[in-house]
Amino acid sequence: MAKIVLSLDGRIIAQAFLDTQRITIGRDPACTLVVPVAEVSSRHAEIYGVINDHFIEDLGSTNGTVVNGKAVNRHLLQNGDVVFLGEYRLKYLNTAHARLGFDRTQILDPAQISEFVEEETQAPIILDCAGAAAHAARERLARGRVHGLAGRLEGQDILIERVLLPIGNRGECSAVINRRPGGCFLTHVDGRVQTLLNGAALGSEAVPLADGDIIDAGAERLRFHTVANGDAPSVVVRS
Repeated sequence: MAKIVLSLDGRIIAQAFLDTQRITIGRDPACTLVVPVAEVSSRHAEIYGVINDHFIEDLGSTNGTVVNGKAVNRHLLQNGDVVFLGEYRLKYLNTAHARLGFDRTQILDPAQISEFVEEETQAPIILDCAGAAAHAARERLARGRVHGLAGRLEGQDILIERVLLPIGNRGECSAVINRRPGGCFLTHVDGRVQTLLNGAALGSEAVPLADGDIIDAGAERLRFHTVANGDAPSVVVRS
């Protein structure tokens, strides 16, 4: 079960399990998580789930969304990631990643906050170790790439390097390609239009992809190709 922990100067301010589809973050009282500081926009960012993972996406905020010290537009959250919200810190914890054994009824004691508050001197080492472990895990997963046939990715060849590759546009039609040990799988996420695979609408289950499959996610059309482990295909991204 994934959860978020909001802290300020080492004190836990709020924490919540991510058991709803979307969490909005901002100054607006209507947001799921209200952070009342000037650096945070009224509707600053949102966190949404895809299978057992979560993305954070900036909502056009004035100061941008910063994860682990780096500005992001959309970011696949990893266990231990820290979102900077002015002087506040929002930590993401996911037991599916870390196998820490958190329980739905477990609430952190303030004495435990040192585990979850960003430590400036240790952060680079921790992030380097986490990055190395994530890289090693990804190398065991199936590989693939997509070629854009229409839409915003037309003419681009994209190597699928992360565990999840989001495609399409939220609200209209969005989906993800998920790398697994047994292959790459396509899953419809949301939208008014259903994701199509070779012209057929996807159901609610993940579907394995084969070399040459055509994916339609709204106005975005992609052709999927498998990539053998050990190959190093060139990746061309045209602006």
